[in-house]
Amino acid sequence: MSNIKVLDEKTINKIAAGEVVERPASIIKELVENSIDSGADEIDVEVKNGGITYIKVCDNGSGIHYDDLETAFLRHATSKIRTEDDLNTIVTLGFRGEALASIAAVSKVEMISKTKENDIGAKILIEGGKILSKEYCGSPTGTIITVQDVFFNTPARLKFLKSQRTEGMYITETMQNLAMSHTDISFKYRLNDKLIFATRGDGDLKSVLLSIYGREIVNNIIKLEHSGNIAKIKGYIGNSSIAKGSRSGQSVFVNRRYIKNKVVAAAAEAAYKSMLTINKYPFFVIEMFLNPELVDVNVHPSKSEIKFQDDNAVFKDVYNGVKNALLSADIIPDIKESKSEIIKDIPKINYEQQKMIFDDSKKIEEETEKNYNYSYKEIEKNFYDEKNKEILKEILNEEVIEENNKYNAQNIKNQKEPKIEPLAIIGQMNFTYIIAEGKNDLYIIDQHAAHERIYYEKYLREYNDSKIHSQNIAVPIIMNLSINEKQLVLENVDFFNKFGYQLEDFGGNSISIRAVPVIYGNPNFKELFNEIVSILNNRENQRINIIDRILFTLSCKSAVKSGDKLNYKEMHELVENLRYCESPFTCPHGRPTIIKMTFNELEKRFKRIQ
Repeated sequence: MSNIKVLDEKTINKIAAGEVVERPASIIKELVENSIDSGADEIDVEVKNGGITYIKVCDNGSGIHYDDLETAFLRHATSKIRTEDDLNTIVTLGFRGEALASIAAVSKVEMISKTKENDIGAKILIEGGKILSKEYCGSPTGTIITVQDVFFNTPARLKFLKSQRTEGMYITETMQNLAMSHTDISFKYRLNDKLIFATRGDGDLKSVLLSIYGREIVNNIIKLEHSGNIAKIKGYIGNSSIAKGSRSGQSVFVNRRYIKNKVVAAAAEAAYKSMLTINKYPFFVIEMFLNPELVDVNVHPSKSEIKFQDDNAVFKDVYNGVKNALLSADIIPDIKESKSEIIKDIPKINYEQQKMIFDDSKKIEEETEKNYNYSYKEIEKNFYDEKNKEILKEILNEEVIEENNKYNAQNIKNQKEPKIEPLAIIGQMNFTYIIAEGKNDLYIIDQHAAHERIYYEKYLREYNDSKIHSQNIAVPIIMNLSINEKQLVLENVDFFNKFGYQLEDFGGNSISIRAVPVIYGNPNFKELFNEIVSILNNRENQRINIIDRILFTLSCKSAVKSGDKLNYKEMHELVENLRYCESPFTCPHGRPTIIKMTFNELEKRFKRIQ
């Protein structure tokens, strides 16, 4: 008896739906692309509950004839191509004829459509791939399609969707890409009855970027226009001031189709080499136009992944275009704000906040000079006696001493036994390394790496105890974000609260920061906030790593830097705190904090012993 059977049409459609309809954003993409292919110049999209319960797409395109309504929902039914040869010269966004069949197989669909030639439109209702009704009805020219209860008949797929807010973010990203790639179409996009953005359809990419990313981005972009050997390159690239910690600000379009391609991204990033700091990624929106015969878009059901016939030629064209634009542009930052505008963004803090604050009087210099001459044994004997402690308390800043004593006490409580022996400070080398003496060893401590480790463990404890402290600021900081970034921030308000930020929706693309974390070193809180947003936006990170990466960032901002001059007391406190860390030997990024050379090795180096 034969075990091989041909699957029924219903099962085949559900399998196809699994490839085409990954999530509600996939439905939006397919429906809007159909609207674009129909010649529409006005497209309205309305979404509720992350697209899981309700999606509506309206266009003023060519519409569908009454007799074609049923056929449109059959698999591989399309008006885009006719023969195999047409696959080599695809100019439309859709061509497989799978989208409508796949969508209808896993949802409840209502389509109303009218062609220009007809006086009356037609409506069809489909549920789970089954046609319930088809009738004539009144309708404007174009198509209105409503999709409800996605995956209602495939609950296994439904449970793998993210939260409604997250699915809404995916849809927003999809709509942004469609709007950027088709600037000649007027888009209106509403999410949960709120207008997220609207574009004019005047063909101006810059105005679309203004609607999506806001004025801060638009004020820092450079026009890109280049004719290469095989491709024409257009769009905008960002200067260094809007570089991000993730690739969330990068979009590439080939023949007006949003695509993901490592060759193009690598070429653009290579052009920025030496212009950006480490772990920063450029902002760019690149449009490429080349012969369709040189591009294969038929490599993935979503059609977002493509192959170029000649990757090297594409790389060269993109690299040269971006590089020429960067070199020809005036990318020196233009300071336009008045002093009052600049001062306005500086947080007002009720107390002085520094990395380490000590009195720089002549007395401390004398104390420093005296302590530099201490040997290890003298330190061990004298430094910890009560008399010296009282003298130091008199000549040093009282509040800082108390704060450091509390922190040391907490360290000692958490880690009773230090992992590094007591050290006598000898001095500082190149304002970067602390030189210290142990019982039988010479130690060199990287001051920045060591201080990072100290603060990382401090902030980790505070985060775990939900005690990262906030400080209110007199004048709120207004952050202008992209639409997607704002949705991301609002979804993670509680997450930001745990890191000391207090946020409010400020309307439009803006949010208001009412309180900031208590961090030493007076960091730029706007820059720090943007870094946290970039970390959250980087989908390459797993959630468990996101918290660590943010704590790394907080620690790095708080720590003393290479080149900071430290006095004796500062060096001593830093080394003492490091001794009581749980993991004192590396910074949070894995670099060593401390190295040593034995006294015997030193003697051998000077040929005093063999």
